[in-house]
Amino acid sequence: MGDLQELSSIKETILQAREHVQQLEDRLKLLGLAKTQVESSAHEAKSTVEKHFQELKEAICSAIDTRQRELLDRVEEIEGESLEPLRECEDVVKNSIIEDLTVIEEGEKLVEASEVVAASELKSFCDRNNSRSLNSLPEVPPLSEVPCILLAGLDPACITELPEEIGSDGYVLAHAPVQIEELRERPGGVLASWYEIEDDDIPEKQSPAEYRLQYCCGRVDRVTMNTTKFREAYQGSDTCCTVKHLKLNVDYSFRVCCKMVRGWSPWSIPQVARTTLLQHEWEVAEDSGYTLGNGNTTLTRTSPNAAISVLHSSKSSLLCGDMVTFKVNGTGKTHRGDGLGLVLVQEEDSILQRIGAVCVGSTGVVHVNGKEMTNQLPALAKGTTVTFDTSKVPSDPKKLRVSITVADRQVTCEWVPGGDLGDHLYFAACFVHKGWEITVE
Repeated sequence: MGDLQELSSIKETILQAREHVQQLEDRLKLLGLAKTQVESSAHEAKSTVEKHFQELKEAICSAIDTRQRELLDRVEEIEGESLEPLRECEDVVKNSIIEDLTVIEEGEKLVEASEVVAASELKSFCDRNNSRSLNSLPEVPPLSEVPCILLAGLDPACITELPEEIGSDGYVLAHAPVQIEELRERPGGVLASWYEIEDDDIPEKQSPAEYRLQYCCGRVDRVTMNTTKFREAYQGSDTCCTVKHLKLNVDYSFRVCCKMVRGWSPWSIPQVARTTLLQHEWEVAEDSGYTLGNGNTTLTRTSPNAAISVLHSSKSSLLCGDMVTFKVNGTGKTHRGDGLGLVLVQEEDSILQRIGAVCVGSTGVVHVNGKEMTNQLPALAKGTTVTFDTSKVPSDPKKLRVSITVADRQVTCEWVPGGDLGDHLYFAACFVHKGWEITVE
C-alpha cells in the first residue's frame, strides 16, 4: 500500500516537473523574444543614426558649398562689371599721356633747332597740336562712386548655433514615450487606453498633451508595422478611445504616439486585440411603431398610434460589468411610459417601469424595478447622451450596481433583477410619441 502511494506521489511529482519545465521553456521563449527585440531595435537605431548623420553631413556640406559658390560668383560678377569701365577709362588716359609725351618730344626738338628749321615746319607743328584739346581731361569717377565690394549678413551665430543645434538633434529612448495600457473589448469594437512612460531621456512633451491612435487588421509586430498600412482612429488629448464598427472574430493591432516639441514621437509596440462581441443592435419588430436604421443601431418612433411597446436589443450583447451608451438624435412629446433602460430578460410588456428593469424616463425620472427613485436626472433632449454603467456587487451575486449618467449628472442604484443574473443583459427602449430617435453606441 505504501509503495502505491509513493509511486503515485512520484508520478504526480513528474507531472508537476514536466509542467514546470514547459512553463520555464515558455519563459525562455519570451526571454528570447525580448533579447531579439533589444538587439534588433539597437541595430536599427544604430543604422538610423548613421544614415541620418551621413545625410546631415552631405546636406550641410552641400549647403555650405552652394552658398560659398553663390557669394563668390556674385563677388566676381560685381568685380567684372565694375572693372570694365575703369579699364576703358584707364586706356584713354594712358593713350593721352603717350600722345602728350610725343608732342613734348617733338616740340623740344623743334625748339632746339628753331634756327635751322623752316618756318613752315614750325607752323605745321603748331597747327597740328592746336587742334588737340590739351586743356581737357577724361572723366574719372570719384572713389565714392566706384564699387567697394563688401560682404554683409554673415551670421557669426551660425558658427556657434549650428553645432549646438546639431548637438541637440535626436535622442535615444529605451521605450516609446507612450504605450498601450489596455485593449478592452466592446460590442463591435475595442476600447484602447494608453499611458505615458516616465523617462528622464524623454525631452519635453508638447503641452497640452496630444496623442494619435492607429489600428490595422491582423497581427503585426514592431518590425512588420513599418510596412503595414494603419488607419487613423483618434487624435486628441484623451488617453482612451473606442474604435467602433470592427469585424467580428478578427485580430486588430493598435499603436499610439504623442506630440513632442519636435514632431511626433516614435510609435509604441503594437498590441493585439480580438473582437468576439457582437455590435449592439435593436431587435427588428414588425408593427411595433418603430423603424430601424444604421445597421439596426438607430431606432425611430414613426407611428404615434401604435400601442405602447418596449423594443429590446436583438441579443444580450451587454456584459454585466460593462456599459452601454445611447445618443438622443431626435425627440417628440414626452410620456410617463417613455424610457431607456436595462432588463434581465425580454418580456412582452408595454412599459419599462416594471419589475426586472432599471430605466430613466424622458423627463429624467429613474425607476428601479418599477419604483421611482428620489434622485432625478435631466430630461432627455436632442444631442443628449445616456450611459448605463454596470458592475457586480461582490457581496451579493444577485445584485448589480448601475450608474446612469445623463449630460453631466449621475445617479447610482443597486438593482436586483429578480432572476439568475448570469453574464449578459438586454437594453431596451420605450417611446410613445413619434419623433424620438435613439442610437445605441
